[in-house]
Amino acid sequence: MSQETARLLRSLYVTIFLISTSFGAVTFLLPVFAKELGASYVALGVIGAVGSATYTVMTLVSGALLDRFNRVRLYLASSIFGTIVVLLFSAVTRVNDLMMVRGMMGIVSAAFWVTASTLVADTSPPEALTRSIGRYNISWIAGFTAGPFIGGLISDLLGFPIFFLILAALIAVGVVVIWTELPAKMGSGEGAVRRGFDLSALKGLYPAYLTILPYSLILGIYMAILPGQMRVLGITSSIIGFLLTMTNGVRGLIFFHVERFVGWGERRSLYLASCLMSAALFAVAFSRDMPSFLAPLAMFGLAGGIITPLIQNSIARRSPRHALGTVMGVHESIYGIGMCIGPLMGGAIAETFQPVTLYLSLALLSLVILPLSRGFGVEAQQGPTG
Repeated sequence: MSQETARLLRSLYVTIFLISTSFGAVTFLLPVFAKELGASYVALGVIGAVGSATYTVMTLVSGALLDRFNRVRLYLASSIFGTIVVLLFSAVTRVNDLMMVRGMMGIVSAAFWVTASTLVADTSPPEALTRSIGRYNISWIAGFTAGPFIGGLISDLLGFPIFFLILAALIAVGVVVIWTELPAKMGSGEGAVRRGFDLSALKGLYPAYLTILPYSLILGIYMAILPGQMRVLGITSSIIGFLLTMTNGVRGLIFFHVERFVGWGERRSLYLASCLMSAALFAVAFSRDMPSFLAPLAMFGLAGGIITPLIQNSIARRSPRHALGTVMGVHESIYGIGMCIGPLMGGAIAETFQPVTLYLSLALLSLVILPLSRGFGVEAQQGPTG
């Protein structure tokens, strides 16, 4: 890898960290904010589903745009609009208004995530792709680790309006770094401009996409329902932020070892992640206070730390560079679909029955990853990246 390419990737990782810190804090603490506004479990599910529905649509739109237009300019635009949307949260006083702004958040976050992952895969040379994807994941998980913890402290001390203003300022810093450090030519590959949306690039990626679906359903409930439930149990915002930070921190530690899991074998790694996630969700069903949540959430983070980069690596290595926007857009849209359906179903189950029923059901759902993983090879495979 040349020094110039390494410098560009480092600048890109900085922007990903800054913006994901803000987006992560908003995403994970929004259910706590919604509970303070009087939202029910059903309302929490609807808020999460609205954001995920707009996210799903925008991922596909973003993928098409990225394979036709300049990627750095789209990245800059999504970050600017992200600043505006986070500012709007500071003016929200009703649950209905929160749903509307959460939908807008889904749009800007989809454009951000698809563009960021595409730029990393596009900029990295093929021989360093697995390492670059690992560092991309470390960048955003570091933000997701810092964001909820610091955000929980700020919201407890200063209130949520100030919390949202600070997060908007953080994204603005990321905008400045994009503007000054990432040249437009970085995202203007000829193949991307010439070909546009290429559905043929999806061939052979269906096992990866199907495996994402049950995980995304679970992840949607984890993000939209669990923080609100912990608030109902009497856990403070700062402690909730700490628990979410711990979970994401574990995920981040595993991201450092993505090359080992790829080398060990995709199928074996996914088997391990499925079993860990099932055990974690079973334990969450019976957790009632901060100490009892620690071990299961750490296990959940461990499982997610295996699944996320492994599937991203599999998709990137099996895809031509001119279609990276398309395949990454579909990848994120699958997450969006699951994270839309999951909170709706999860909120209804938690409201109608009990949260314990919801998490026992998710423990069973996580085992669906086992048969889906059979579509992966036992050993890591190399695919076209040029």
